Amino acid sequence: MDEISERQDGRYPELRRLGEEERRVALELQEIRAQIASLVQQLLPHHARTEKIDDVVRVSGYSRTLIDVLRYKDHPWHRR
Repeated sequence: MDEISERQDGRYPELRRLGEEERRVALELQEIRAQIASLVQQLLPHHARTEKIDDVVRVSGYSRTLIDVLRYKDHPWHRR
């Protein structure tokens, strides 16, 4: 009986579509975050000046704490 109601209820295909869309967007976000982390490491080597760090924080919109972590540590954003 559940199979019959699933076939008749149009919300199931919509739920399936939304689930697939969410998984696609999550993968896309993971890739974008890896690119951001890579750019932060490229722009801000360990000897970067405070002014340059402040510029990256301002332009990125991320906190100084996150930028520092992306510079120095193996953060989950670095993983693809």
